Amino acid sequence: MSLTMEWENRLKTWINAMERLIFTKLGQSSLEGFVTSDKLIYEEAVTLNFSYMPPGTNWGGSYEYGWFRTSVTVPDQASGHMFVLLPDPGSEAAIYVNGISIGAKDRFHKYIILSECAIPGEVYDIVMESYAGHGIRECHSGVAEPGRVTVSPAPKTQAVIGDTCFGIYNEEIYQLLMDVNTLYKLRNIIDHESLRCAKIDEALREFTLTADFELPRDQMLDTVTKSREILRPLLLCKNGSTSPLLYVFGHSHIDVAWLWTLDETQRKCLRTFSTQLGLMDMYPGYKYLQSQPYLYSVVKDKYPELYARIREKVKAGQFIPEGGMWVEPDVNISGGESLIRQLIHGRQFFADEFGIENKLCWLPDVFGYTASLPQILKGCGVDYFATHKLFWTQNEKSLFPYNSFMWEGIDNTRILSHIFFDYCSYTDPQTLTLRWKERVQKDGIESKLVPFGHGDGGGGPLRDHLEYLMREEDLEGLPRTKMTSPVEFFKDLEKTKDKLPVYFGELYYQAHRGTYTSQAKSKMYNRKCEFALRQAEILGTAACLFKGFEFDSNTLDTEWKVLLLNQFHDILPGTSINKVYEESHRSYAETLSSINSRIAKAASSLTDEDTGLTVFNTLSWESKKTVQVTGDSPCVIDPDGNLYPVQRYKEAA
Repeated sequence: MSLTMEWENRLKTWINAMERLIFTKLGQSSLEGFVTSDKLIYEEAVTLNFSYMPPGTNWGGSYEYGWFRTSVTVPDQASGHMFVLLPDPGSEAAIYVNGISIGAKDRFHKYIILSECAIPGEVYDIVMESYAGHGIRECHSGVAEPGRVTVSPAPKTQAVIGDTCFGIYNEEIYQLLMDVNTLYKLRNIIDHESLRCAKIDEALREFTLTADFELPRDQMLDTVTKSREILRPLLLCKNGSTSPLLYVFGHSHIDVAWLWTLDETQRKCLRTFSTQLGLMDMYPGYKYLQSQPYLYSVVKDKYPELYARIREKVKAGQFIPEGGMWVEPDVNISGGESLIRQLIHGRQFFADEFGIENKLCWLPDVFGYTASLPQILKGCGVDYFATHKLFWTQNEKSLFPYNSFMWEGIDNTRILSHIFFDYCSYTDPQTLTLRWKERVQKDGIESKLVPFGHGDGGGGPLRDHLEYLMREEDLEGLPRTKMTSPVEFFKDLEKTKDKLPVYFGELYYQAHRGTYTSQAKSKMYNRKCEFALRQAEILGTAACLFKGFEFDSNTLDTEWKVLLLNQFHDILPGTSINKVYEESHRSYAETLSSINSRIAKAASSLTDEDTGLTVFNTLSWESKKTVQVTGDSPCVIDPDGNLYPVQRYKEAA
């Protein structure tokens, strides 16, 4: 007998029952809190005054933060069980337990595990930092899509406190639910006439006749155990020798700025990284990729305790610092030298901090790729390139033709490249099967790269992602999966690179237009800073060699990193909110002033005040200019051939 409509409805009823029974509420906690526009850290916040804020309290204006605290004591009923907190301060929140950041409450992550085996009487002091918002309704389900964001006038208050409760997480029921969901979703995508489907249907029917969720707890759990034994043989069935292989790893694409500012990004890192570290503790085989050294640097400065835990997980091979570039920059507008510096600073940071040599350029969300990039990547020691954005297209007839290929640049340099389709917001059987079927290369490809988790605004994977994958590693009827670093995928792919197709030239992306024109002031500042940094380095080096001027590779480190940060792919192209540009324009102006000051110092050190006018040509070719001169300040010819004066720099007495 197959899974008829009546049996399927019965199965769905049992699934709904398990979802309701996963959590048993044992009590509720009241919150105390305060609201501030200051960007506080935990140690500062806990010294301030907290006031009672019951459920229903409205709090927070645009760009404000709420700090809340409560205390939870483990009741006798929770003894020996997984004890969890369901925090609800009204918005996304970083959760501190006994002074340690252990996770976050966001749209997808609901439960905070306080203990996997609770001890009655144990006390947990809870502190939450929550962001009120700024009038933009954010949606963090993967990657940006048209129409996902609704902009409306910011209300006087952004958030409303809900019920924060605690209780037992019924792990046995959760594990059974994952068993059932895996098999049910698998049977829905395979041949319904197959023996495999018939066996699964038989087991699912027997499960509904065995599991009884209305019995007293101990008896009910006994039926849960028996149900898992019924399903286990179906979960142990293995694939044949021709099953494709998906290389999987956790990831959270964190936009450095987009619908939020840099300050909020720091907190998104706190929330995301602490959540993922908790998952790594629960699942030793879990591996998580995080790109963009800039994000690590702000965590290192602002949250040193969290950073120390990240370092430990990097050593354990679970937390993977990879991606090559300082941030994931726009690669159309940024100059060639800037792209080289993105790689130099990014790879150097990961080498210094973790002893890791990056070999992968990870640019999943960038709006098109210049044909000079293969040459730049190879010249900087990078061997592999990965993205997914090219499969977002406005014209299906022009869909990019390859998943795995050799990308050939303008100088004939080739780099091994792979385009995956998208992040997996789910890792259930239907999603994994879809990821394989949606490949554009139907021949000559045996594997794909599949990152999973929630991104854009952070968050990353859930327990569900990992539980599904544990069951699906080599489950009959599905692609095989291997939890590993993306670099391992490329190393295996490299064995067949001679058979891969070659694509020459720019990887043009047609779906995001206006990247050369939107926010023109930012583009002006970007180019001015690029030119000024070039002048500063040439004159600084000359002054160092000929006059003993103090100048080395670190002199302009701060200025370069400001420029590289502002080249992020949602800042420089012009796709962020207005406040991002208010802040970036200030940082550009301050940085340009600092660079020009350094130019003046270097130029002045190369001249004597009594020698009159001196003109410096820092171009790599001769330039003839007619210039109207006033005064005797030194002058510099810029890369456009323009001549401009540099005020003499004099040290203060």
